[in-house]
Amino acid sequence: MADSVEFKTIKVLVVDDHPLIRRGMKGQFSLETGFTVVGEAEDGAQAIKLAAQLQPDVILMDIDLPDIDGITATQKIKSDQTAIRILALSAFDDDTQVVGMLAAGADGYCLKSIKWEQLVAVIQLVLQGGAYLDPSIAQKVARMLKPSFVSQDTRASEGNQRPILSSREREVLKLIAQGYSNQEIADELYLSLGTVKSYVRMLLNKLSVDDRVQAAAIAVREGLI
Repeated sequence: MADSVEFKTIKVLVVDDHPLIRRGMKGQFSLETGFTVVGEAEDGAQAIKLAAQLQPDVILMDIDLPDIDGITATQKIKSDQTAIRILALSAFDDDTQVVGMLAAGADGYCLKSIKWEQLVAVIQLVLQGGAYLDPSIAQKVARMLKPSFVSQDTRASEGNQRPILSSREREVLKLIAQGYSNQEIADELYLSLGTVKSYVRMLLNKLSVDDRVQAAAIAVREGLI
């Protein structure tokens, strides 16, 4: 008699601050063969704690969370437990959030308008080591990462070499890529708001870009953080 094949159940942690969404996700997964929701979190702090305790295979991570946001929670979880796959599931395709989640190590970014069957397929994809971006988001990222963000004169004069950034400038740039506001950066690094604004202006000037989203895109593309 042939040995029976043992299938691994995929353990899911759902992170969202809306109880109805968490309940709906849990209900949907209960109808799906091979999946089990091992926990629910309503904020980033809970997500970090439950990720360590429950060791899920995949986390569905909302971004706009109270206490600790999804970007910060993703970065923390990924730094401690690289095997856990994290899939951003957001109602928005905000540029800063997209870049922030990718910089934090998210394995994919889906909009909440995604069809259930496609979400299941995306989860299986990222568990196999793949990555996924919603098509509309992929177009945004492609535009942000185009070399056109850097002037032709700058590329010619610098030979495509970025200026060296100080350790503090890298810290500020990293927080910009994670979606932090100037005030949040000041609080995080124990700097005055005026000092942070000065660092941001210097970074935009050094990177030859016009805004924070472009700076974050370059930081991700060129590994500056």
